[in-house]
Amino acid sequence: MSAYRPSNIPPGSWPRRMREDLAAGYVGERYIEDFLKRVGKDYPHPRVIEGRRRLWLIEDLDAAIAPNGVVNDLAEDL
Repeated sequence: MSAYRPSNIPPGSWPRRMREDLAAGYVGERYIEDFLKRVGKDYPHPRVIEGRRRLWLIEDLDAAIAPNGVVNDLAEDL
């Protein structure tokens, strides 16, 4: 059995500030640990750090997964 924690994809809309489980799900990582391994490389560092609490902003995550200002999803064009 894996010690990896699954990411979280909430029903409805995404919050502007996300814990690591939500941030991992938002960028498409299956596990939180996979997301955390890529923080500082492919994904931004959390914007809010208060003790153990770490929060990523949706705008920072969008910039990481849609570089060069890509606004619309390619699937919309199909």
